[in-house]
Amino acid sequence: MSETQGTPADEPRDGGQAGRADGAEGAAGVAGSPAAPRRRRRRLVLIGAGALLFLLAAAAAVGVGRTAASHRPEAAVAAYLEALQQGDAERAFTLDGTEVGDDDVLLTDEAYAAASDRVSDFDVAPAVVDGESATVEATVQQGGEAGPRWQQSFALVSEGRDLLVFPRWELQPVELGTLTVQVGAPSSATVSVAGAELPRGDSATVELRALPGSYDVELGGGGGDLWGAPAATGTASGAGSRGTPAVLVAELTEAGEASARAAVDGWVSGCVGSPDPRPEGCSFALLNGDGGYELSNQKWTLETAPTYDVGAWDGTGWDVTSVTEGAASYSADARDASGATGTFGSVSPVPVRVAGVVTDVTPEGAAFEAGPFL
Repeated sequence: MSETQGTPADEPRDGGQAGRADGAEGAAGVAGSPAAPRRRRRRLVLIGAGALLFLLAAAAAVGVGRTAASHRPEAAVAAYLEALQQGDAERAFTLDGTEVGDDDVLLTDEAYAAASDRVSDFDVAPAVVDGESATVEATVQQGGEAGPRWQQSFALVSEGRDLLVFPRWELQPVELGTLTVQVGAPSSATVSVAGAELPRGDSATVELRALPGSYDVELGGGGGDLWGAPAATGTASGAGSRGTPAVLVAELTEAGEASARAAVDGWVSGCVGSPDPRPEGCSFALLNGDGGYELSNQKWTLETAPTYDVGAWDGTGWDVTSVTEGAASYSADARDASGATGTFGSVSPVPVRVAGVVTDVTPEGAAFEAGPFL
């Protein structure tokens, strides 16, 4: 009986301990399930924060690098040459501080847009920095691969700092090339370069500051259909360069030469029509003058007309040169101091030569300047 009753009493104790043990394990297992994801989330957050900081640091480094690069002297030179490459003359002058005067007719966006063979490519070498100054050498290509290449030096100075760290380099005014235009034409002629009128002055050679490029040059003015010149092209290149000059030389048309010959023939007629034995400004005369006689009915007679050529512009006008000499004779009634009368004149015809320049031909007529005569 006692053994039978004791058996159930022992089982609950053993079973209870076993149940508590099982229950404790179960409780521990239920309590540990949400703790593991929380630890994983913390690790992910830390990893994500580290990656973000790395990306931010990398972005900051890239930004600093770009800012530093944009503040290098080479960047200022490249910006200037890019403006020329794009035909933006006014931006280029804003970048380097070039001052444009009234006579700088080619230093405009309009004139540069009309130019061909502009800057097509360039290569900027690393700057040489010396304290607050720097020098940059660049190789510039003009007009494509077949065009000229040249070296040009650019000067810069440091003008303060941006963000208290990066030096601000300012490009100094760049020395420009020169476009040379040589004009052989009357003073009434006008000259246009890339659509802009050229200030000629009194010189046959005009030099203009110009950006690299080729410029079309045309002759106009009062010539009408009497004279003109084929259009020409001049080039300008790098600093101090004179490039290739544009040469305009006026040529007479058929109508222009006819007008010039009318002026020369008029000069001959005027000389022949003079009563003076030594007509002023003419190519012929009696060597002994009036011989001391009182003369009347004086006249020159053209026995043979001279022939001549009207040639090319020689710097002052269209050159007139003699081909064959003409001849003229002089005659007059003469009275000496005693009252005796007779005939005075040339023993034989004197040569008549033609030489000089036709300085202008206009619709109103031509201007001829005779001489010199030997």
